[in-house]
Amino acid sequence: MPHPKLLAVVLALAAAAPAARAADDYFISIPAFGAVYRIDGDSGAITPFASGMSIPFYGTFAPDGNLYMPDRGLGVVWKIDPTGNVTPFAAGGWLTSLVTLTLAPGGGFVAADIFQETVVHIDETGQQTLIADAVSSGGLLSGPGGIGYGPDGTLYVANNMSNTLVKVDDQTGVVTPFTDAQGLLIQPAGVVVDNAGNLFVASYGTNEIVRVRLDTGLASVFCTDPFMLHPNDVRLAPEGGLHVTVNNAAMVRIDAKGQLTLLHEEGVLGPWDGVASEAYLSPCSGEFVSYGAGLAGSGGVVPELRGIFAPCPGAHAGLEVVGLLGGSFGSLAWGLAPASVPFKQGALLVSLGPPGGLIPLFFPGVGPGGGALTLSFTLPNTAALTGLSIYHQVLAADPGAPAGISMTNGLEERIGS
Repeated sequence: MPHPKLLAVVLALAAAAPAARAADDYFISIPAFGAVYRIDGDSGAITPFASGMSIPFYGTFAPDGNLYMPDRGLGVVWKIDPTGNVTPFAAGGWLTSLVTLTLAPGGGFVAADIFQETVVHIDETGQQTLIADAVSSGGLLSGPGGIGYGPDGTLYVANNMSNTLVKVDDQTGVVTPFTDAQGLLIQPAGVVVDNAGNLFVASYGTNEIVRVRLDTGLASVFCTDPFMLHPNDVRLAPEGGLHVTVNNAAMVRIDAKGQLTLLHEEGVLGPWDGVASEAYLSPCSGEFVSYGAGLAGSGGVVPELRGIFAPCPGAHAGLEVVGLLGGSFGSLAWGLAPASVPFKQGALLVSLGPPGGLIPLFFPGVGPGGGALTLSFTLPNTAALTGLSIYHQVLAADPGAPAGISMTNGLEERIGS
């Protein structure tokens, strides 16, 4: 077990910058040049890597070390080897204007074709199998663009034309509605899902990143920033947070509080569409898992504690609490074991025995249910943390709650690798 002093550092939850990662190279799709450019992970230098394409879009590396790039203009998936040599991998058939390619959990790839309105499996030899299209889905596929798998193997697809998200069973081809994001999406683009029950999608038409709850489909604006013009591809950053390419020739990072940081920029290249990296092949395996029930406060609102991104050594993540009495004070309870101890007409869901305890907090906001707070943190880059679970619950002073205290659910933070 990690030393108690290390645990104290882990659980202080002070804001911190993400750990620097050397040698993670990134490959950017540049439609204006029909090319892919490489960003050197050490120097940040941006240089040509592969050319001769039409409109390269959202590609992916595969475990074989090659970059596979969909070409919207030619309806081709290109295989690009580590030296930048470009050869056709898959073409024709169900592919005429494909925009996104992602690895399929069972092997091969899944591609989305925006104008032919198809979702297609492509095996390791380039052979195509139709999963679903506009007809078979009863019109639920409407300009499919960004696609991403959830931890349970569900495929989520962003409909660029109908401004909706749907779920696709890649084994049966069954397409079901997921959410209209309550009107927050205009021309949704890239999609990615974290291990805390959140889907993030680029709203190309509103210049925002929208966050959608997997359990309810409820959406909220996660990041809006004057710099971010037409966000495109969205990926889970190896250091935690999101990587996003934007039309104003840049790649940015967005942290757990929705704050944007510019990572790379080269205006002469024009819009940046997709971003790919071998670093994306090994996402953080940590997760946040809710347990137990909270206790309502003023107005009958039950506060909720949720995670953002995933906890791993050296990675950035967040804890978010909503639904508290605005302007109230309280504490974050933490410990190394769950509990269910009757307390103030609710239940204390965390064992506070050493090295656990309470961290004082203030919850900005106004009125019943209007209090909210996001705590962002970066875990120490110590492998000894892998496999550790830390349990959290938030308690807040609230005159409208039973015995004057409202409580959130419990949240288990499972630190991965």
